[in-house]
Amino acid sequence: MVVTRWLIVGSLLLVGSGDLVSQTPNTGALRGTVVAAGGGGLQAALVRLLDRHLSETTHADGSFILPAVPVGTQRVAITAIGYQAFFTTVTITPGDTVRLDVTLSPAVLRLEEIVTTGTIAPRARSEVVSPTSVVAGAALDRQLDATVAGSLRHEPGVAATGLGPATSQPVIRGLSGDRVVMLQDGIRPGDLASTSADHAVTVDPLTAQRIEVVRGPMSLLYGSSALGGVVNVIREDVPASRPDAIHGAISAQASSVNRGATLGGYAVSSLGPLVVRGEGTVRGAGDTRTPKGRLINTGVTTVDLSGGASYVAPTGYAGVSYRYFDNDYGIPGGFVGGHPEGVNVAMQRHTIRSTIDLHPTDGRLESIRANIGGTFYRHTEYESNGSVGTRFRQSFLNGTLTARHRGVLGATSGAVGIGGHYRFIRTGGTLRTPATADYSLSAFAVQEYGDGPLRLQGGLRFDFAHYDPRQRSVFQIEGEQVEAVSRSFGAFSGSVGAIYDLGGGLAIGGSVARAYRTPDFNELYSNGPHLAANSYDVGDPRLVEETGLGLDGFVRLDRASVRVEVAAFRNQLDNYIFPSSRGRAVIGRQGGRPLFQFTNEAAVFQGFEGSFSLGLSRRLVFETTMSYVAARFTSDRAPIPIISLDPPDTSFVAASGYPPLIPPFFGNAELRYERPQYFAGVGARWTARQSRLGDFESETAGAVVGELHAGVRLLIGGQFHTLTLRVDNLTNAEYYDHLSRIKEIEPQPGRNVSLLYRFTF
Repeated sequence: MVVTRWLIVGSLLLVGSGDLVSQTPNTGALRGTVVAAGGGGLQAALVRLLDRHLSETTHADGSFILPAVPVGTQRVAITAIGYQAFFTTVTITPGDTVRLDVTLSPAVLRLEEIVTTGTIAPRARSEVVSPTSVVAGAALDRQLDATVAGSLRHEPGVAATGLGPATSQPVIRGLSGDRVVMLQDGIRPGDLASTSADHAVTVDPLTAQRIEVVRGPMSLLYGSSALGGVVNVIREDVPASRPDAIHGAISAQASSVNRGATLGGYAVSSLGPLVVRGEGTVRGAGDTRTPKGRLINTGVTTVDLSGGASYVAPTGYAGVSYRYFDNDYGIPGGFVGGHPEGVNVAMQRHTIRSTIDLHPTDGRLESIRANIGGTFYRHTEYESNGSVGTRFRQSFLNGTLTARHRGVLGATSGAVGIGGHYRFIRTGGTLRTPATADYSLSAFAVQEYGDGPLRLQGGLRFDFAHYDPRQRSVFQIEGEQVEAVSRSFGAFSGSVGAIYDLGGGLAIGGSVARAYRTPDFNELYSNGPHLAANSYDVGDPRLVEETGLGLDGFVRLDRASVRVEVAAFRNQLDNYIFPSSRGRAVIGRQGGRPLFQFTNEAAVFQGFEGSFSLGLSRRLVFETTMSYVAARFTSDRAPIPIISLDPPDTSFVAASGYPPLIPPFFGNAELRYERPQYFAGVGARWTARQSRLGDFESETAGAVVGELHAGVRLLIGGQFHTLTLRVDNLTNAEYYDHLSRIKEIEPQPGRNVSLLYRFTF
């Protein structure tokens, strides 16, 4: 009922705006052609108004028309795979048609991507104040994997961790879990992936339009816990623009390393101002093969379905969507930190969301956007004999209201907003974690100053969170009995950043941020064995919030034949929360399970990352990225107990001075030949040796792994066909990833030949 009311109210506001397609007193039109340099009309190029909800793909002769464009200055972006993007502004007057004819040049470098995450309004990546990556179009086809984290493996600063192929999760600048916020179309999916390495992310990348990664302080726009960064998978479940005709894509992918196959697609169509969208993906794979043999119990079956509809006018849109995600996967066993016989996991997610985005035609407000979503999530972990070991149930309701404005208090642009969520979590099986309800409220403001070479950006956020355990629970913490009690947290976080355009495509920027993160429910109240991770997790209701200071600086060069971005960072985190290993095994009823106690320590994370692209000729490009992070504790740690069950014995060793699961120095390099019709490339991913080890971690050797890809792009009958062949681990090398929770028993996957076909219409 809440979603329905949002949709009705938004639709009435749109109808009352007087700017529908059939009503044009305050609109004009934009008409033109897009041609290829040295050729004729360019079909299937995308023409978008960045500040409105209008877009169209060009016809066979390269022509396009956008009717009912609101009067005033409009920002236009035109993109096509294999060509350099084009940006301009046009001025629309009432009742007139503006002509725009554009010639696009072939480009071997990545297109000038449009970024919507971590910005006040959509803007080119070169103008964003934070270090940012966008994976879209041809790059997404080349990197597409079964998981979001796997699809980001070539991006600077981004690594992956997990307990198997299906559970891969992103690690940004050495931070993971709740410190990396995963979004789908700008809102949290409502799963429990951030609470444990064995919980899969409930977002499939196959039908994504693009994936944006924001590193650094501006990620605080999405929550004070986003200390590492934000990953936003954008697919527009709620249609945000009105297409000129039905369009969409059908994709199929096959992989040899696990005999996997995936089929999915989406379609968007409109009937006047009503736009509908449907999507579906089915994924199946068997056990993953490594150079040492088959990794038992790593198969996966996924079904991902969604449908959405919205009422779209030039002054905004209002819509609703529903998504169902079902994922059954295996967790391998037989290693320290893993279940002896492996675990099977079944999870489901139901999400309904509603979005209203209005653009007033006059006044100081540029837009008013409201998001509200509700999710029911369940997750069950089964023993090898089929009995339930651990169960999670979560009901999650969240919403945000954001207003963008211009010319307030001297700011050139800005945004203010409020948000909140309510969550109720229940656990079952052998866990004794109490059922917990929590809610949060937040308010934020971001302002930007200057529209010349120097732009300043500042943000301030206040968060309040309350946790309420609904059952009595007592914890044994270092020999002391501690009872679960309600907790409340509240604090300010904020950032100040700047970017200065030195001319010639060269810009420098930097920011400083005050970080703040509350403990999550599992860090406060976990109590009992976690089946899939084969650990005995104990929270601490006395934990205090994380605070710290983040510094970030970058240099960015963006020219026709060269693109460079190098960033350095330092995050000082006081009261950093992490699961401290308290021994190899727990004596007693849960004997044999490693014990992990959530605790506060002080830590510092610092390092650098960079990307470099050089056009060696009109068709040949060299690209490389590299990432480095060094983390250490800056507070004294208590000794670690070593427990032997036979014979019973306990002794102590010094705790490590390094946090666990920190990626080593890593990167990739690639030489690529690129034409609009076909492409090919060869490269390698590499990692250095990791000798900075957390408690009970083992050293991981460095490795170099070869890759290659090739493909064709064909325009047949007005439809776009892309075929991409990729080979990972070209030589079937045996190598190990330091962030893999299963590296003690198996190396990384062996040679994988994958084939991706996309049909875009």
